[in-house]
Amino acid sequence: MTHTHTHTCRKPGSLTLSAGKAVQMTFSEHSSLQMIPEWKKQYISFESLKSMLNKEDRLNLIHYGNSQKSVTEEFFKSCEEELNKVNLFYSEKLLEAHNRLSAFGIVAPEVHTNNFPQIKRRTTNIKQIKMAVGELYLSLAFLQKYQELNYKCLCKITIMYDSKFGSERGLKWRNERLDTSLLNTDRSKCEHLMSKLETFMIQLEGGDKLRAAKRLEVTNLDKTLKVEQWTIFRTGFYCGLILALLTTIACKVMDTDLELLKPQLQLYRGSFLLIEFLFLIGLNIFCFNTSEINHSLIFGLDPRDHLSCYHIFEMAVGLTVCWCTSVLASLHSPVMSIPQQLHPLLFHSFLLFLLLNPFSIFQARARHWLTVTMCKVLAAPFQPVGFAECWLADQFNSLSPLFLGLRDLLCFYTHQISWRDMWSDSSPTTASLDCGQYNMAVTCLIQCFPPWLRFAQCLRCFWDTGHTLNLLNAGKYFTVFLMVTFAGLYNMARERSALLVEVNVYLYIWAMVTCTGVVVTVSWDLRMDWGLLQGNGLLKDELLYSEQWFYYAAMLADVLLRVSWAINILLAQMKDSAAAATASALLAPLEVIRRFIWNLFRLENEQLKNCEKCCAVRDFWNIWRHLEEDQDELPKEHHTITLTNQRC
Repeated sequence: MTHTHTHTCRKPGSLTLSAGKAVQMTFSEHSSLQMIPEWKKQYISFESLKSMLNKEDRLNLIHYGNSQKSVTEEFFKSCEEELNKVNLFYSEKLLEAHNRLSAFGIVAPEVHTNNFPQIKRRTTNIKQIKMAVGELYLSLAFLQKYQELNYKCLCKITIMYDSKFGSERGLKWRNERLDTSLLNTDRSKCEHLMSKLETFMIQLEGGDKLRAAKRLEVTNLDKTLKVEQWTIFRTGFYCGLILALLTTIACKVMDTDLELLKPQLQLYRGSFLLIEFLFLIGLNIFCFNTSEINHSLIFGLDPRDHLSCYHIFEMAVGLTVCWCTSVLASLHSPVMSIPQQLHPLLFHSFLLFLLLNPFSIFQARARHWLTVTMCKVLAAPFQPVGFAECWLADQFNSLSPLFLGLRDLLCFYTHQISWRDMWSDSSPTTASLDCGQYNMAVTCLIQCFPPWLRFAQCLRCFWDTGHTLNLLNAGKYFTVFLMVTFAGLYNMARERSALLVEVNVYLYIWAMVTCTGVVVTVSWDLRMDWGLLQGNGLLKDELLYSEQWFYYAAMLADVLLRVSWAINILLAQMKDSAAAATASALLAPLEVIRRFIWNLFRLENEQLKNCEKCCAVRDFWNIWRHLEEDQDELPKEHHTITLTNQRC
């Protein structure tokens, strides 16, 4: 699984990479593509050294003899500083990997590929150990790539020096400093440690070398996204079907009284938001890939096996085909043997089956991850909270209309239709989606449910960490409770024809609370979640997206869409107003778009935090702490190593 690499210094020039056809790339572009994003600050500053040579070379055209000595001293002083920086980082990471192997109790002379002793550990712990070994192997592969690239860059820049000044000083520096540094003398240690991990993984897999190789596969060093051609074909085919189905639906709606269709179409509103959200998540992942944001690391996903943006797009367009087909079948129910009222129920039952079916189909691992994370979100006050759980709960806050749509679906099938007369009644659905006298209370509780999840998570984080910032974050979600409460009181007073003064009082209080909530949420979005307003204009010192106007446009959009979100809280409770219901239906997709924008900059901020900590792989020390509970897992002397190592 490991390969021996030899270092050769080649003359500078362009590189030809074959990927279907020849593509000319400069060495700088090639080296930038090969960098580990989280370690970029630890690589040598090749461009700054190159610009130093180019600048001094132009000066030497005029004053070559007077500045030759100063150019040499300054250039090789910079090379020495860069070499020391790289050596220090390389040695620290190598020592960290060695200590982690020691924590596993792996000793090279005692491990042989022909003898696979049975490891007596609990099944769950063996799975966790396999994850930890896989991440450690990946970090060593990154470190090996880091060592090779920095060595090549230093070779290139010194060759460029010799070429520009007709000197052999660069060759001398390579022989005396570069080739004798840790970057070159310790290059076999990564391969040695990786070989130990390969053997250990074979033991864990019971001697199955193929399964061990699959678990240790390193797939993302070249940063190329491999997509199956059939995935692209199916996505394009589904898009064509969607266009045809939407055209057919539009023609049918134009020939039918829209008022008769509204109750039926409202039952599909929630699922439409879900499909929109899924498509925008795919677009999020596409943007992350193009901007070197390691979303799989941020969410704690397996870097060897997770969904790409193209898989998400395929699921989104596939569900859109199913959605359009169900709507079209509902509109043409007179020519079908299935009653019109049953089509929304069948479609939503199909969605539930896709999520919860126990078979290894329809992206089973991704569905399992989503289900487990959802359960952790629901159990927020009772267990520790990670980034993925906080992120998913935030998504639920933007999908509040989806939960209201599910409420409408439940009310419709429990209160508004007669199951006995359904098969004999061929008239269109005209029943309302009212749940009765408790309709307003149920609406308020559903609107408070997503912010309650985040509120409980913030309290749990404060309990675990003691950081008062978590209490401030909880206060932000508490303002949503106040907005929902006073919106409900205003609508209740308006519906029962109370005194105008009482109605106005509740409206003014709701307006004040809403203004406060919008200011608080927008400020938190920009400052805490996105890390903006810290300099560089209104932005921050380091940006991952290419254009600054992206950030300013997102800031403006966040303010406007937060206002529309706050107004929609009030409109969603006005069940007696057709205009309010229409406006609420139009504003709900805008909040999903706002969440798409929020995701872009929230994960950018998290990526920058990982870059500051040089954290390029998942932190498996949380797993290791659970393994320490089993006293038979490792010798006691290894426990101190686990606790003293620095975590990402």
